[in-house]
Amino acid sequence: MSYYDTKMMSDFDNARSPSLVENTAGDAEESYRPFRRKAALRDDPIEPHILSEEVRVETLPAVLPDTWDQLQPVSISAHDRFQSRAPLVNFFRETPTARAFDILRTRLLQTLKHEGWRQVAIVAPTSGCGATFTATNLALSLARVPDSRTVLMDMNLRSPGVQSALDIAAAGRQKDFLNGQLALQDHLVRCSDTLAVGLADTASSDAAELLQSQTCGEALDAMIDDLQPDVVLYDLPPVLAHDDLAAFMGQIDGVLMVSDGEQTTPDQIKACEKIIGGHVPLLGVILNRGRGSRLEAYAS
Repeated sequence: MSYYDTKMMSDFDNARSPSLVENTAGDAEESYRPFRRKAALRDDPIEPHILSEEVRVETLPAVLPDTWDQLQPVSISAHDRFQSRAPLVNFFRETPTARAFDILRTRLLQTLKHEGWRQVAIVAPTSGCGATFTATNLALSLARVPDSRTVLMDMNLRSPGVQSALDIAAAGRQKDFLNGQLALQDHLVRCSDTLAVGLADTASSDAAELLQSQTCGEALDAMIDDLQPDVVLYDLPPVLAHDDLAAFMGQIDGVLMVSDGEQTTPDQIKACEKIIGGHVPLLGVILNRGRGSRLEAYAS
């Protein structure tokens, strides 16, 4: 709002208010030095260029893309699934093995949801039982659930196999990621909208020490916070051959054990159960039967 003071008139006000000018001009002894009153001119429509109010533009914080969407997308190779050492039965939907994995998936999801869990280790008593085969195909089956997120981590740093099973290249060393030396976006890759994998391409002799280190736990916790997966599967080395599972128990909610119908013995299962003890729940034992066709040999 503007106002006029007869003793403080601007040239502009004098021009627009002749009556007031006459009243003040009549006083011969009173003199004043006219000046421009910014407050009056600010709202004056005639000379808006004399003073313009500062315009402040408020900008909202930039919305960063979801970390999941920032992962490098890759495509699973279409090599001969039947001839692979660990065939991806998810590509053969009508086989009994594929249906068995779907049943396993559903039961696992029900258990995890009921208990509020999401981190599961896939292990076997000895080498060659099919732990990597199980972990990979279970991850693919989980990834078929719409609007879900599954992460598969190859934690078998003794003999990595997920990279070969999926036939995709590792974006960075698993050891560097677990040591905190490699960013999440530079290591994990996204096979689909619902599946991300962390691959290992080289063996490590200090795997057990790495898996129980603080930096490893922090890296995996940060990964879960950033990606918000529904399920995280960890493919681990054989239980009776190394102490990796024992070193990693603090990071998991449960264990799925894979046995082989042709080589696993009851004593080996009991030995694994003793190692697991009451530290984490044994969610189940999966049997790979050595019967029938190439794919059916992996039926669980």
